Amino acid sequence: MSTETENESLEESIFKTLSNQKRRDILRFIGENKQATFTEIKKAAEIDDSSSVSYHLNSLKPLIAQKEDKYSLSELGQEAYNLIVKTSAYTSTNITLGYLRRQLTLLIIANAAIWFTAIIVTNLIAVQLSQNATFALVALWAISNALLVTISRRTNHEKECIVKTVTTKF
Repeated sequence: MSTETENESLEESIFKTLSNQKRRDILRFIGENKQATFTEIKKAAEIDDSSSVSYHLNSLKPLIAQKEDKYSLSELGQEAYNLIVKTSAYTSTNITLGYLRRQLTLLIIANAAIWFTAIIVTNLIAVQLSQNATFALVALWAISNALLVTISRRTNHEKECIVKTVTTKF
């Protein structure tokens, strides 16, 4: 078997192993605790059947090492664990930024509506206000919305920076 074929076989094996959520949970648990016993893994992975735990641990062999009754991550397992942690961080960051972006959009719309209402009400109630006061309100409205747009753009820029940081570390 050639080295290239062995690498492809190992790569396929690793990705197949990581495609299972329980195995990723086991790998994450061992990575967070540095080492774990069979019983600790069984409890953390919430698997009732010992043979299922054994099956998953056997599938994780290239990624974990066993010394006496403790399991720990191999060097390759540490890299897989780091990938899992980074993708989790990336996913949660995207969810948070998406939420903030939606909230900022609503905030901009609400802000515009409030200012529009304030300008109309001020003009209706206080007819004696000068044109300068009306222009001042319009200017404040524009500044307020410009600040909100700047915050929105900054949020998008921060997301791009996070994406670049996460992808360049791979």
